[in-house]
Amino acid sequence: MIDNDYFSCSSSEDFESADSLNSSLASQETLEDKLLKVFPKNSNFLSLVHINAQSIQAHYSDLLASFSTGVVDCVLVSETWLKPSVPSTSCSIPGYRFFRNDRTGRGGGGVGIYLRSSIPASVVSYSDSLSTGSIEYLFLELTIHHKRVLLGVLYCPSDKINYFKEMVDILESFVPNYDNIIYMGDLNTCLLKNDARAQALNDLTSSLNLHILPMKSPTHYFPNCRPSLIDIISVSKPTLCVSHGQMDAPFSHHDLIYLTYKVRPPKVKGKVLLQRNFKHMDLERLRDDVKNIDWSAIMSANNIDTMVDSLTTELIRLYDKHAPVRPVRMKHAPAPWLSPAIKRTMAKRDKAKSRNKREPSAKNLDAYKKLRNVCNRMCRDAKRRYIHSTIRDLCQTQVWRFLRSLGVGKDTETCQSSVDLNALNLHFTTPPITLDSNIKSATLSFLSNLATPDLNPFVFKSVSVDSIKKCIRSISTKAIGSDNLSIDMVLPILEDIAPVITHIVNFSLSRNVFPSLWKKAFVIPLPKTSNPTCLTQYRPISILPILYKVIESLVHDQLYSYLSQNNLLCPYQSGFRSSHSTVGALLNITEDIRGAMDNTKLTAMVLLDFSSAFNSVDLDILIGTLRAVNISPTVVDWFHSYLFGRQQCVKTNDTSSDWLDLVAGVPQGGVLSPLLFSIFINNISKVISSPFHLYADDLQLYRHFELTELNEAINILNSDLVEVQSWAESFGLLVNPRKSQCIIFGSSRLRSKIDWNSTPMVHFSGVPIPYCDKVKNLGLIMDCNMTWVAHVNEISKRMHHTFHSLKRLQFFLPFRTKIMLAQSLLLPILDYADVCYLDVTEEQINKLERLQNIAIRFIFGLRKYDHISNFRAQLKWLPIRLRHDMHILSFLFKILNDPNSPSYLRSRFQILPTPSRSRRPCITTMLDIPKSNTKFLFRSFSVYSALLWNKLPKDIQLSPSANCFKNKLKQHLLTQIIPKSS
Repeated sequence: MIDNDYFSCSSSEDFESADSLNSSLASQETLEDKLLKVFPKNSNFLSLVHINAQSIQAHYSDLLASFSTGVVDCVLVSETWLKPSVPSTSCSIPGYRFFRNDRTGRGGGGVGIYLRSSIPASVVSYSDSLSTGSIEYLFLELTIHHKRVLLGVLYCPSDKINYFKEMVDILESFVPNYDNIIYMGDLNTCLLKNDARAQALNDLTSSLNLHILPMKSPTHYFPNCRPSLIDIISVSKPTLCVSHGQMDAPFSHHDLIYLTYKVRPPKVKGKVLLQRNFKHMDLERLRDDVKNIDWSAIMSANNIDTMVDSLTTELIRLYDKHAPVRPVRMKHAPAPWLSPAIKRTMAKRDKAKSRNKREPSAKNLDAYKKLRNVCNRMCRDAKRRYIHSTIRDLCQTQVWRFLRSLGVGKDTETCQSSVDLNALNLHFTTPPITLDSNIKSATLSFLSNLATPDLNPFVFKSVSVDSIKKCIRSISTKAIGSDNLSIDMVLPILEDIAPVITHIVNFSLSRNVFPSLWKKAFVIPLPKTSNPTCLTQYRPISILPILYKVIESLVHDQLYSYLSQNNLLCPYQSGFRSSHSTVGALLNITEDIRGAMDNTKLTAMVLLDFSSAFNSVDLDILIGTLRAVNISPTVVDWFHSYLFGRQQCVKTNDTSSDWLDLVAGVPQGGVLSPLLFSIFINNISKVISSPFHLYADDLQLYRHFELTELNEAINILNSDLVEVQSWAESFGLLVNPRKSQCIIFGSSRLRSKIDWNSTPMVHFSGVPIPYCDKVKNLGLIMDCNMTWVAHVNEISKRMHHTFHSLKRLQFFLPFRTKIMLAQSLLLPILDYADVCYLDVTEEQINKLERLQNIAIRFIFGLRKYDHISNFRAQLKWLPIRLRHDMHILSFLFKILNDPNSPSYLRSRFQILPTPSRSRRPCITTMLDIPKSNTKFLFRSFSVYSALLWNKLPKDIQLSPSANCFKNKLKQHLLTQIIPKSS
């Protein structure tokens, strides 16, 4: 049970005092009521309002209460005060899409537009979020019944800023192209004054044949300041303005300004989803019916498409009977915690603020403040109670879904802008590069002449019913693919249909054919930026049929096992391989660099950027590459069927594009594609002479050298890059040299001796790659001296960014939920690749400790200067230094005990032989300590981890599993700190 006292933030005396002081405020008309008088429902005109919100988050409950019933078509907001760390879901209004342009680099500012979801729109222009001392703006193009309307919101931060020339430049590009232009905003230019600024604004608008609509009174009231008219509405066709005006906005010092425009908006259609209700199915009747299905037609069919079509038809017919598809109208509750009592209190507060705004006095101000405080407390208590009671009844998966609806984590919304889906699909399906036919023929000839490994060819093995069941039960997604089946339609009857699915899978593998129905994918476009303005700013997310994932996963396991057992993949390819990771790849690279620094050497590194590598794969060359690794002809035929003849369509909500053929690229969205790409790019290792590392399509080459060998080393790297370029051109991949990076690592003393003026440049395809002082390598920022200052600063930035997005819910979430969020969203930022930077300074350790304290303060609601040692002990968390030690030893345990761990890491450690004087047999667990010449190697993973390992008790070293080792190790480390905190 939830203790009601926990939620009590105010006493009954507060409410009684506020009510008694405001008994004269009998009228309880809300802002929503006022808007309904101006904008009647089912109006034939476009309704727009603008408000200077002075923080959307601070007034979110008021925005919900005022606008969530959909009384207005467009809500334009200035001074949103949002930061990129705040997800749009945390400030969304049901029934509206939210377009935003946040100010970054400093507080305040920002503009946004809430637009009714039924109105098509796209972003056409927005201001630079980093610009200071200039106007902030966001313009949308609305398409309403084939009529284009330009809608903009503008904000000028100060009356000291001369924004007029910039505003002219913005509007001049729009005026010739749009008949209907509407913009609203706070321009901090008072039109009640007859001064130069007011005259400049009037001249600006009239010169562009635009018109500022007059207001009857000031729109801005601020204590101890003269009222001003700084919020404006400007239009290109005043004859189409049905009405305009202003009204009190109780949560702002500005009036809300409104406009009714003679453009008929599209009808508001309630969002309807077609869903099956699986919760109310009679499972016994369902299973009885599935047992009565005659599967003989499938078992005797000789065509894979007939089999899959029959299975799909039977399953859909079965569920149409037991869980038919029904339309579900989505209801948008403005906010479940906004009770009628809270709304009545809001109305009283609004009335009190309005009175104080028009008739300032100490009595009116005091009455307003008391009602405001009561209202805030009621909202906080109600919201906290709602969140606690909701989370209490949910499983963990549902908790995450609920938290995302509150704005926790990354935005999961699809594109807000209206975009031509056919054009977007064409963009997604067009290969980034077209391979010349002569080059392609030469590459295929080269592959056919390669000597195949002296091994038995890879052939498929038949799969068992148990393996099918295991694979299906491992599927976590509930997405519905092009076959209209979901995992919820398979799991309840898995025991009955698993043999049928097994037969189809084995038929596919033995007859070397892939079902055509499973080659169709839905694509959901996700924006790469907050305001996408072109097709390249979208990325595709593929939704595949559920049973496609089953056969693909089984094929992946068999093929990966063959490649691994026969060592056919390059050992320095760490992408998408069991027991391999970005951290392992980075550890190998940083260890090599430290070893070179220990020997007074420099290291030159080039990080290459392949453009859309997965989408560029030529399918014929991929087939040739499969043959070259001794894949049997029958299996190659299966892959040919799997790869060719694929189609996709782009889908958003209830709209979809035409189907288009995919002519290049490995299939997106599955587990088999990354493995196929690893096979495709595997040959690149044969043309590189320098040390290198691959993680999927991330390629980095490096070379160690004495200072006197600098020119020679760069020349060798350039020779390797020429070979890489030749290989990429032959295999149809494109390297972007302008996004590639180059850096020379070494001690500060040694690097200071480099004559940069005479040092040769690194080139790729004739384009010079400039030397950097730091590079971002697989998420780790490496500076030229390996000091980790930049990386620790980046950790700090990301930790504060994430904490900022969580902080607004800090006092609303249950204790266990806050622990879950801290461990899932905050600590991974702190922990990532920490085994690679053991040589951080004490100052950096202290900074990381303070960052961990952020997570502890979030969980317990502590203030900045509260001591946290006892709270950390309650969580059984370790101080940063010991936390790093735990990660180091856990990683080392996996290297030593996991047979699939990378050979490039295993080879760095040697177990000492059993002492010859020992009279009884024993298991030796001690590691040899590599000798180091300087601190660079002494503080490396190879040395430091071995030293830590040799100090561990033997029972911990001999733990039977990684989880057991980690648990024992943590208890061992906790004993070193708990007595100190008592």
